[in-house]
Amino acid sequence: MLVSLKWLNQYVKVDDLNPQELADMISLHGAEVESVEKVSDATGVVVGYVEKREQHPDADKLSVCQVNLGNETVQIVCGAPNVDTGQKVPVAVNGAVLPGGFKIKKTKLRGQESNGMICSASELGIVSGAVPDAISEGIWVLPADAPVGEDAIAYLGLDDTIIELGLTPNRMDMLSMYGVANDIAAILNREVLPVAKTKNLEEGKSEFSITLATDKCQTYLAKLVEGITVEPSNLETQATLMATGNKPISNIVDLTNKIMLQTGIPIHAFDADKLPSKEIVVREATDGETVITLDQQERKLKAGDILITSGEQIIAIAGVMGSASATVDEHTKNILFEAAIFDRKQIRKTAGRLNLRTNASARFEKGIHIERIFEASALIDETFTDAVNIKAGNFDAEAIEIKISASHINERLGTELSMHDIEGILARLNLTHQIIDNTFIITPSTRMLDVTEKHDITEEIARIYGFNNLPSTLPKMNTAGAYTEKQLAIRKLHNTAQAVGLQNVVTYSLVNENKLEDFLQVDDISTPAVSLSMPLSLDHAHLRKSLIPSLLEVIAYNKARQLKDVFIYEIGKTHTLQGDKYEEKVMLSGAITGEIVTSKWQSKIEQVDFYIIKGMVDTLLDALGFAATYDAICGDYAQFHPGQTATVNVQDQVVGVVGKLHPNAKKAYDVNDTFTFELDLDAILALKGAGINYKPVSKYPGISFDIAIISEEMLPVATLVDTIKKAGGKLLTSVEVFDVYTGVGVEEGKKSVAINLYYQNPEKTLTDEDINPVHEKVLKALENEHDATLRR
Repeated sequence: MLVSLKWLNQYVKVDDLNPQELADMISLHGAEVESVEKVSDATGVVVGYVEKREQHPDADKLSVCQVNLGNETVQIVCGAPNVDTGQKVPVAVNGAVLPGGFKIKKTKLRGQESNGMICSASELGIVSGAVPDAISEGIWVLPADAPVGEDAIAYLGLDDTIIELGLTPNRMDMLSMYGVANDIAAILNREVLPVAKTKNLEEGKSEFSITLATDKCQTYLAKLVEGITVEPSNLETQATLMATGNKPISNIVDLTNKIMLQTGIPIHAFDADKLPSKEIVVREATDGETVITLDQQERKLKAGDILITSGEQIIAIAGVMGSASATVDEHTKNILFEAAIFDRKQIRKTAGRLNLRTNASARFEKGIHIERIFEASALIDETFTDAVNIKAGNFDAEAIEIKISASHINERLGTELSMHDIEGILARLNLTHQIIDNTFIITPSTRMLDVTEKHDITEEIARIYGFNNLPSTLPKMNTAGAYTEKQLAIRKLHNTAQAVGLQNVVTYSLVNENKLEDFLQVDDISTPAVSLSMPLSLDHAHLRKSLIPSLLEVIAYNKARQLKDVFIYEIGKTHTLQGDKYEEKVMLSGAITGEIVTSKWQSKIEQVDFYIIKGMVDTLLDALGFAATYDAICGDYAQFHPGQTATVNVQDQVVGVVGKLHPNAKKAYDVNDTFTFELDLDAILALKGAGINYKPVSKYPGISFDIAIISEEMLPVATLVDTIKKAGGKLLTSVEVFDVYTGVGVEEGKKSVAINLYYQNPEKTLTDEDINPVHEKVLKALENEHDATLRR
């Protein structure tokens, strides 16, 4: 919103304040100021009169002009095609400084002396998009009554300052000059000029009628004005519009724009003689209808869009833009003005889908109170006293009351405001109120559509009182809080994952449809996805069902940048539809690729494998007090390697999957050999864990044995480990497999499994007499149960 301080000063006195000082106060009280700039910072520009114009003797496109500046007549060489004798023009005299720091000085052009510069609108600082067509080419020709010799910047109304507000969606009250004036009056505690309103909208005699054929338009007012003349607006109106970035077009169009800027409600003007029917119908579009809008673009409509029609002709996309069929032009004699309230959600949908954001749609989207129609009507009546009203719908505003006590406000703000203090702030905000039993009963302002609850009143009081004046104390309320069990578990998982060497990543929840079904169990692939109705791109159109595809994209991204050792994890949500019910789960997923240095061989680098990522999963679950078992699977997960994939089971319940990427998936994602896992945290945390039992660190040393066992090649290593743990008893505190070998030196059909055994007694130092019997028991158990023997 661009706020003209000259315009604003007509409603509330601000000309005694420095513009930057005013901007700082606005920012301090709840609306961000993005810039403070003069409309034109040109100096030394006066009104001149072209007494004589002659062709430059040595240049076809230059003119030599004798220009009267009031106190002297000077010669100026001008290149504008429209300069002529008898014109009043803005002249930058010698020594003048134009916007951008361009300084005017005496010079010669093709041998002719030039003392100054006859200026165009853009050279005086008017933005190109706001320059009227009539003065867009060449110099700015001023009205015949322009006073020669006087300051042209002041005469043109360009001695103004614009404050640009960056408004949040809830500040619809600041999208009008009346609204800004009311807010600044409240901030400064000053009087604001009352807003004129039409007291009643009694209908007059007219052939026109209004029919509301949709509940997306509850209120519609048309005003018929006959016998008008379309012409340029007066200089004051044009200057006001140009200062606020709006292009003057004609007295009718400029009036609608000025009313919109002044009141906040968009007004549209139709040429009444171009309407094929006297019945104006507000209805919803059907799929496939088209209309050519004012910008000469054909727009394809969808069911639900709100239309203004006359007979079969669409004359406007309601709240967005009018059609070219009923536009006002220089031949227009009769006007039908429109002011209405449309469904804000539908306006937002339509404007967004058509990529047609306008000043009108921006206001309708945020909401407009019915009172704005009465204000707009009054402004039209000021200009056209014989305007005839035609209306349909409801013009009565819904009454709202908010009850709030001073103690409620003070408890939340940490203040000690008295009833008198609060009453004064409410009066400054124009919030009608009464006090009953020390309770304020407040009727919200019609400009504050977002003020509907107690907390809204509290916020408004804090805003006007000044956030900087609030004491540095905690609110008087119970602020105690704590992590839930789920939050504590997730924090523990983050710490554990990072401790085992994984780095946390955060990826998009939205994915491409092509990767939506990847890494799901075959039975889950048909589960409906949650999709966006209006995605920004196809790559972010559907909510993910698995985190793994996003992790693989991270690995592929790093691979493309020569980073091949990647160890990552993510805790995030997946989203599905179970029938008509939306469901989301918290998942823990990880992926590793490349090489790793294990704790057993500090000097030896190994490629990551299934057992490394399985160990990570074991560690993560152990942090929560759970022990996992694994079942090899084949075919249930299409993107996993059939020989190196297993389900993760906790308490006989499948809670996830771990495995290697299938070669096809590896190729599709453009990654090297990669191992990944995904765990359903919601399912895991719903189980009753064993808990974490603290064990003091033993002060007695342990004894480590490395053994190599020859066993059947198809015998799972986990079976050997289980047997060792059972036989080793309490003294055996750790069993770790560190190598599996087949090949030369090992009988065909057999494998060599290297295992580290660690014995320790927390109460004393172990001796050979303590260890040997236990160790022998372990070896015998392996031999008896699995025919496994020591490798010689």
